[in-house]
Amino acid sequence: MKKTLLITCFFPPQIGGIENYFHNLCSRMEPDKIAVLTQNDQNAKQFDGDQKYPIYRTEFFDGKFPPRWRSLKGKIKKIIKDQGIEQIAFGHFHFFNLLGPKLGLPYVNFGHGTDIASVGAKFGSKLAFKRVYRSSKAFIANSQFLAQKIAELSGDSTKIKTIYGGVDVEALNIPITDIDGKKKLIGLEENDLVMLSMGRLVEIKNYSGIIKLMPAILQIIPNLKYVIVGGGPQYLELVELASHVGVSNNVKFIGAIPDDPASKSFYYQIAHIFVGISKVPEGLGISYLEAQACRTPVIASNSGGAAEAVINGDTGILVDANNDNEIVKAIISLSQDRELWTKLADSGQKRMGQVFDLKAQIEKIKEVLN
Repeated sequence: MKKTLLITCFFPPQIGGIENYFHNLCSRMEPDKIAVLTQNDQNAKQFDGDQKYPIYRTEFFDGKFPPRWRSLKGKIKKIIKDQGIEQIAFGHFHFFNLLGPKLGLPYVNFGHGTDIASVGAKFGSKLAFKRVYRSSKAFIANSQFLAQKIAELSGDSTKIKTIYGGVDVEALNIPITDIDGKKKLIGLEENDLVMLSMGRLVEIKNYSGIIKLMPAILQIIPNLKYVIVGGGPQYLELVELASHVGVSNNVKFIGAIPDDPASKSFYYQIAHIFVGISKVPEGLGISYLEAQACRTPVIASNSGGAAEAVINGDTGILVDANNDNEIVKAIISLSQDRELWTKLADSGQKRMGQVFDLKAQIEKIKEVLN
């Protein structure tokens, strides 16, 4: 494979779906075939030192004059020379992808969801996107939904490769030692029914909407505990909201955790239901896949790539994010209907192994890079 330089703002030790996606990809490639250029991070020294491939860090937007990303060109050129780079992979769409044609190497782009949505209706953004698309070797979309959006923006579909994100089913299902003791440490009792959300605490994820529905749900399922795993700008706001609506005892905020299977598997394995009802269409939603890999049925919004990650009535339930009655009904159904729960849990885990196997998805990416 040609030696590739991945250029991305999103990379560990930052926590997130895109960060995890690229960590999985790079750690499974031959170390002498990949290098990474990413943003400075004051906590990156240990992580970078643990990797077998080279990681370069810089400020992407430190140019003296707009566009401030223009200074990246010289930094990239130096890495190309020092590492013998033969092709570029831009990890997401940004205006700095316009540097691609000026680097003298073939390049590919990845698209994830929010980066493509950011193109919007602005003429300048659309023009930049079309220029990047036309000169790229390929554009990798993480869902058919996103592939369609890219085709609409570019006016062409011939370069688009749809490759789903993947999950390591085996790693996520390693047995947890002293699982009951660990549940007690976070305030869960033996008979509690656990509903889980995991992700960055931002407004578009709609965690506040679920918290507001908790009083009504608790009237039917008084032993329900809503466990929210993740950090972000809405953390304190959500804690205050739970207190305001009187459900602090039933909503457990865990905060940010390491973005690896060993850390996340405990929460997926103790969960009875996973909820991720974003009001903004997502490209795919890796947490939906991880939950299903652990036999946890998912309730997701019926928009965007979520409808590809979750098969309604087969591996989970899709709802209208703006319909509170639908959301409450779905949560109660999965809490009370054991036969439905078992069907969705079994089907979900089976499909993850067949369609979203991490190793298989990474091999598809390698084929595009080849």
